[in-house]
Amino acid sequence: MNNILETNLHLTHAPVSIKDFNRIKKAPVLDSELWKEKESLDKASLYIIGKREVPVFVPRREISDKSCLILDVEVGKASFRIFIPALTNSKYSLNGFAGIKTEPEGLEKAQKVWLFAFNDKGEAVSNIGFTFDELIYYCSNDMFQINMQNDFTSAITYDVLYVGECVGEKLTQRFKAHHALQDMLIEEKVISPSFDKSEELILMPFTIDSYMCTMLTGFSSENDWMKALTGDFDVTSNQISLDAEKALVHGMNPKYNQIRFKDYPFSMDGLYNSDASVFCYSIAENIILKYDEGNITGCPETAFASSIVGDKDGYTKVFVPGEDKTERYAKKWYAEHEKRMIEEG
Repeated sequence: MNNILETNLHLTHAPVSIKDFNRIKKAPVLDSELWKEKESLDKASLYIIGKREVPVFVPRREISDKSCLILDVEVGKASFRIFIPALTNSKYSLNGFAGIKTEPEGLEKAQKVWLFAFNDKGEAVSNIGFTFDELIYYCSNDMFQINMQNDFTSAITYDVLYVGECVGEKLTQRFKAHHALQDMLIEEKVISPSFDKSEELILMPFTIDSYMCTMLTGFSSENDWMKALTGDFDVTSNQISLDAEKALVHGMNPKYNQIRFKDYPFSMDGLYNSDASVFCYSIAENIILKYDEGNITGCPETAFASSIVGDKDGYTKVFVPGEDKTERYAKKWYAEHEKRMIEEG
């Protein structure tokens, strides 16, 4: 049976620093906001830990007004500008923006800011605050709209240090004393002396969304047709998550993964023994994962994202955005079909 399993990886929560993750995972039930964040993190079945300089907001109050708030973002020596129009963010701008405050208040630069808007009484009230990662996450999920000026790729590029799975265990309970995270906190060097190492280490929690593409011919068995028509394939979400971990580790060779899965796609608990013939993974988020051999580019429109591909013949490859990952299999399977037609003549 010729099946291509396409899997998109979606964030369950905005990328979060290890410092903030440690705060969220201890959230008491009575703290409703933190508890919601904890629940979002625990929806993940796969995670990546990366490293990046901390983006900081610089509010540009002198050129902001009721119709548009303006922020500069600095990431090391790089910088870019964000425009937040009131018109396209009416849920938060209310009767017009009133200003921006840093957290803590009064700073020239900050990792987190709060937006203020005028309510019906003319009072300046705040109803949203965010880090840069949270802002991009909100935009990717159509909760917020912004415009950017200049290159912002430095803020969404992460050096990949570790890939792990959390199948059968909540992410907020995942990290124990022996985990590779402890090695990172000890061994990794701080990029900027202005920040703690735990602020530069970023956790990205993912869940999966998969669909199967099947090639059926006149030679396909009745069982193949039934599986294709009903969608009842021998593939589980746990298998996909475990296979995705192996594919990402095999493709990027992260520094702190001791097990490298060099034989991928061969595995006992992944997809090798499933109904899927080919396994494709894409990051459906505005994220760039940097590793020694290159980058894996994510995009909500996964046609413009990189793909990691493996198949039951042992073939693996990282496809760049726009590269046709299915052509190889379409040609192969069509050739097999033609050969069968000639043989049965």
